[in-house]
Amino acid sequence: MKKTYFILAASLLIIGSGYSFYHFNTLTEIPYVAKLEYKGMNLVAPIKELKNTTFEELKAYHINSISLIPYAFVDIENASVHYNNKRQWWGERTEGIIASNQIAHDYKMTVMLKPHLWVNHGFYTGNLDFSTDAEWKKWESDYEKYILDFAQLAQQEKIELFCFGTELGNSVAKRPEYWMQLIRKIKKVYTGKLTYAANWDDFDKVPFWKELDYIGIDAYFPLSDTTTPSVLELNDAWQQHIKKIEKLQAKTNKKILFTEFGYRNSDQAAKEPWTESENTINNLAQANAYESLFQTLTQKKWFAGGFAWKWYADDYYKREKNSVDYTPQEKPALETIKKWYQ
Repeated sequence: MKKTYFILAASLLIIGSGYSFYHFNTLTEIPYVAKLEYKGMNLVAPIKELKNTTFEELKAYHINSISLIPYAFVDIENASVHYNNKRQWWGERTEGIIASNQIAHDYKMTVMLKPHLWVNHGFYTGNLDFSTDAEWKKWESDYEKYILDFAQLAQQEKIELFCFGTELGNSVAKRPEYWMQLIRKIKKVYTGKLTYAANWDDFDKVPFWKELDYIGIDAYFPLSDTTTPSVLELNDAWQQHIKKIEKLQAKTNKKILFTEFGYRNSDQAAKEPWTESENTINNLAQANAYESLFQTLTQKKWFAGGFAWKWYADDYYKREKNSVDYTPQEKPALETIKKWYQ
């Protein structure tokens, strides 16, 4: 049910004898708008260095938090995890994370550290699987080292929020005991806020939400097949997903954080937001999808905000003018984000 507040606008009339009365002349309905803790952006790691101009641009759009992503690479055949490779971009390695966090703090922004796995092109991490228990244990040992290294770094650098996994649904479903013991180990070295980034289609199956500070969702919910869906159509489509979220939220009493959300500037931007198959430019579809997300979610007191996907720290994205991409940079959607983040 939509919560609203009613404000009576009154004018005070002073009578010569000293008496006064109020004349009520308007009745204005103002919808509840949640105070967003995280007006965030997922930052695409810079190749060599992070410039202050990046943060000046972010601040201009009222962004108050960024997500830093130290990628690791999975070798499925050897059930191994590799990170801090010198061939990686500077912003994905420990040195880049430290420097980027410091600059963010200089600009009074909070930071979420959000490790991601890369398997190979087109492979969805939620399907990661191994055929033997020995392979699982080998991978889990490597992953634990990766996560605990960055948890310790997050503690050392006073990073406010740590997201210890991203879209690892099959592993969580098959190996819940591993994840519970990993959470306990993280808490021994990291005292900040903790979350996990579940995919939109399995967030209600995660068994350890009560151990965390936020329910994290990569919120690429399918909403509409329409080429350019209207905001009203999208608002209606959100309701089925809101019911599912609210059921979990009521059970856990945890705030909801969209660890990722976003849309490409293409036709059918809200059909399957996680895919990149449609390449016809449609800036209005992207802007409408953002507008609907904010209109819908900011009515919920349990919504803590989130991190839009994504913002390029470097300007190489500008080389391909009039291209389709998730970033709202230099697109109408960015003005929509600015309005709601303000």
